[in-house]
Amino acid sequence: MGWWAVYRCLVLEVLLLTSLSSAAKNYEITEGQGSLTVHINDVTVLNHTLQSPAFYVGQGRTVFVEALGNFHVRNYIQEKIALRRFSNVHNTNTSDVYNFTDGGIYTVQVTFETKLDQDLVVSFNKVGHNYTHTWVVLAASPSDKIYGGGEQFTLLNLRERTYNSLEFFSSLRADDLTYPIWTREQGVGRDKRTNTTFFADLQTGGGGDFATTYFPQPTFITSRKYYFHFTSTSYMVFDFSLPTFHQVFINGDFGDIYFKSSPSFQPLVGNLSSLFGRMPKLPPWVYDGIIMGVQGGTDVMMKRYQQAKAEGVNIRGLWIQDWSGIIRTSFGQRVFWNWQWNATRYPDLDKKIKELKQDGVRVTVYMNPNLNNQGPLFKEAEKNDYLVKNRTGQTYLFNFGEFFCGIVDLTNGAAYNWYKDQIKRNIIDLGIGGWMADFGEYLPVDAMLKGGSGAMFHNHWPVLWAKLNREAVQESGKEGEVVFWMRAGHTGTSNFTTLMWLGDQNVDWSEGDGLPSVVPSALSSGLCGIGMTHIDIGLYTTFGALGLKRSAELLLRSAEMAVFSPVMRTHEGNQPVYNVQMYSSVTILRLFKRLVDQHKALSNYTSAAMDDYVTSGLPLQRPLFLMYPGDQKTFDIKYQYMYGADILVAPVIHPNVVKKDVYLPNDKWIYLWNKTDMNPGMVTVNAPIGLPPVFVRKDSSFRDDILFLADYKYIPFDPSPPNNVSNDSSFVDILSSVILVAFCTLFALRSTGL
Repeated sequence: MGWWAVYRCLVLEVLLLTSLSSAAKNYEITEGQGSLTVHINDVTVLNHTLQSPAFYVGQGRTVFVEALGNFHVRNYIQEKIALRRFSNVHNTNTSDVYNFTDGGIYTVQVTFETKLDQDLVVSFNKVGHNYTHTWVVLAASPSDKIYGGGEQFTLLNLRERTYNSLEFFSSLRADDLTYPIWTREQGVGRDKRTNTTFFADLQTGGGGDFATTYFPQPTFITSRKYYFHFTSTSYMVFDFSLPTFHQVFINGDFGDIYFKSSPSFQPLVGNLSSLFGRMPKLPPWVYDGIIMGVQGGTDVMMKRYQQAKAEGVNIRGLWIQDWSGIIRTSFGQRVFWNWQWNATRYPDLDKKIKELKQDGVRVTVYMNPNLNNQGPLFKEAEKNDYLVKNRTGQTYLFNFGEFFCGIVDLTNGAAYNWYKDQIKRNIIDLGIGGWMADFGEYLPVDAMLKGGSGAMFHNHWPVLWAKLNREAVQESGKEGEVVFWMRAGHTGTSNFTTLMWLGDQNVDWSEGDGLPSVVPSALSSGLCGIGMTHIDIGLYTTFGALGLKRSAELLLRSAEMAVFSPVMRTHEGNQPVYNVQMYSSVTILRLFKRLVDQHKALSNYTSAAMDDYVTSGLPLQRPLFLMYPGDQKTFDIKYQYMYGADILVAPVIHPNVVKKDVYLPNDKWIYLWNKTDMNPGMVTVNAPIGLPPVFVRKDSSFRDDILFLADYKYIPFDPSPPNNVSNDSSFVDILSSVILVAFCTLFALRSTGL
């Protein structure tokens, strides 16, 4: 044997030994009399005993009833069988394989393995009788706090009790602390205690509740510093209501479960975002000014722009959602879902796009994966067999609220490419700078797709929608220039979307569906890999005739919050005439100028925070415990956040606030607006409109840049008339309730044909 052959053998031996040493198990399994316990870094994640098995299988049927994207789900379980007995099949350096059985017809082979940069991956293989449903029981501690679950609007700690003692036995609380993983409309009101939700349920079943969301994800981080993630895209329910275990229900097979632990939270969040994929850094035009939402045609668009420009507002984008035309419904003005420039409503738009771009302003638009059946794109898609089918093989016409649409079949390769070409041709080639890629959560479970059933693809649908949009941008050579933003999602959305927004909130102060709800939703989604989110400034859902209208105070409080986020973008709402707008008065425009100038002044800091996200996976808006894990008080703070590593924000989320209590973790702080040092702990500061409580880390390398925000002249603003509102502001008096009852009764009669 020559020297070269000897050298190669030695190298191969070293590589083999290195591989074996690095492939050690990062978990431990302890067997007892009828028990099996699995640990990662001394944390128990599974605790199987004869009395409390870890795995169940069963037979039954899950039924979905849908109305306007609101899903009502019922599980009819015929049997739930515990897999009590287990036996070891074989072991390797990186894995352990067991059979779990009921002692009869059901057997599942479970593999425990260290791989894919996870401490533990648990995978399942059906070797016995068929089953339709599965359950997993995860070990827990009574003191565990749970975060994540995708985008959660009501709770940050998902084990926080939402009821008081008097409600303990209420049937409305029967599902408290259970979280369905099913993308859907978030609901209107989202709190069964409020009149808003009650009447939305009465009308269309669309009230939602504390756990309904556009963007659910089966990913959770615990206060014991480990995460668990389920790879299944089936309908699932996570039950965190019991003190010593979490139960997971899956409508289908188990999928895989990923576990990973760490001494601190930041590596966990970074690992998850690496696993799911990270969003790209935004182009500067998106975050160094404001995108103003306007509609009404070319003349109105230019008039609003000139109004804002005259007052010095740094407009970097105009968002015209009605670029393709409009229709009118009882909900308000709606966009005509035919994704082509409507030259009648927007004459000379192509020329204005070029002119505005020379002025540093991008025009952005709106689209979604559905086509109005009255439009030419629908007709072309139907002719080419590009639309989702119903059970009879006909085009599935879906009611989106007094108009019907076909849904483009994203599992059909030809349809997928055709729709992508529509984005390239009708939007990007027109010179559009970005768009809202709306919806993605409505796919009916009984739909028939080229690639399978609606039930199979429902949760994955928004991921396919994100992928299509991103490919259109990339294939047009516009990566890093053109941006789209989405609301619906599931595991993997972050790998494709360029930006998220937090959906349609009520124009009120309610915790379930108003301004407060956007804070925990940004933080929970950030923990699950979504690094950059933003809100509709002023929020969206309006019912003016029933009193649900946007006030100047709400508009400005949401705008000052948006200063400390990646993107400032306004929305007129679904009924603009009832809402105070950015352009409603010169005074409000001047207030916006100051806020937008502050946002622009933060652009270097925001850019650095985005770089941090791209490299480390840490989101721009972060829960306090992510940065201060040694401070137990931060674990329960859901209405404050860190913007990047150095700015603590305590947004004002209730009306008529002039002072606010804020908790400062153990660090050196400077109060932004008067540049004074602050001690950690509870502090009370003034919080008039325009001066939300904001604090800067004294040791920040961006300290001087951030403190410069205080030099922008403060403009006092006292909302008039005084706001005598409650957190359920739109439906608080008897008169409104009577009107709503009458309205819902008429709606029901109309629906039944009476």
